[in-house]
Amino acid sequence: MFYVNTFWFTKASELMARYDKTNHAEEPMIKITRLWKSICLDLHDEDMQGNLPAWIFMPIHGKKHWSLAIIRIHNNVAMLAHLDSFRGHDPEAIFHVFKTILCLIMPIDPALIMTAIMNVEQQQDGHSCGKHVLQMLAGAARKESDRLDVLRMRGLLDI
Repeated sequence: MFYVNTFWFTKASELMARYDKTNHAEEPMIKITRLWKSICLDLHDEDMQGNLPAWIFMPIHGKKHWSLAIIRIHNNVAMLAHLDSFRGHDPEAIFHVFKTILCLIMPIDPALIMTAIMNVEQQQDGHSCGKHVLQMLAGAARKESDRLDVLRMRGLLDI
């Protein structure tokens, strides 16, 4: 599992807009690649090559609201999920940024990128989205921890 701060997505969105606006100029592409590598430096090579799935959790902040994006990469297949307790973000815009980056940099075939808008508990107020994102992160961490425990018990993981 890998957690990325919210500024990563903000910067990636800005660079993608510039990349699209400049008709796919090289300069924004170099910066996008460098930005993606800032995540990959901390991921083990085998995570990206299929032994263990790479999970990237990214809180997203925009327009006074928080939501959560989850990326899972395994065997050159990517799954993008968006969890939003207030439906305040456009998931398709978020998916566009990640799909474009994955296709350009990994490279992953666009047909092998799945997207999902996850149903999560909806907040009843206009201010508890941060708490909801933290709860979603905690739940995801528990599930991943349980998965690793099962692999350890089966002797498939030695960490």
